[in-house]
Amino acid sequence: MKKQTGFSLIELVMFITVISVMGSGIFLAYTTGLLKTPTLLQNTIAEQTAQACMEWFIGQRRLNGYSSITCPSTTVPGFCTAPSGYTLAVNITCTTINSDANYQTIVVTVSGKGDAKLTSLIANY
Repeated sequence: MKKQTGFSLIELVMFITVISVMGSGIFLAYTTGLLKTPTLLQNTIAEQTAQACMEWFIGQRRLNGYSSITCPSTTVPGFCTAPSGYTLAVNITCTTINSDANYQTIVVTVSGKGDAKLTSLIANY
């Protein structure tokens, strides 16, 4: 007599049940993670806000000279405004490169619904 090989109906049903439970858990984790990540639009808004503020600083340097930007400073100029749901921070530090202290580093950080951070090094030349 030949021995039968293969799966029984109960084994097949159990396999399908386990796979479906695992799949639903993975799907739930994926959707939860997706809800907590910023969308491309929110990151773009944050990036554009940071870029507008950084351009203001670069424009001030061109118009009024290097000394118009004081360091160290964390004051956000009136021109740099963040949309609702976002916060804007500016950090200006004096930077020395190869014993030359004629540099300033400007860091503009936008956080909230989306995140962006821009850094610029300006020189007194």
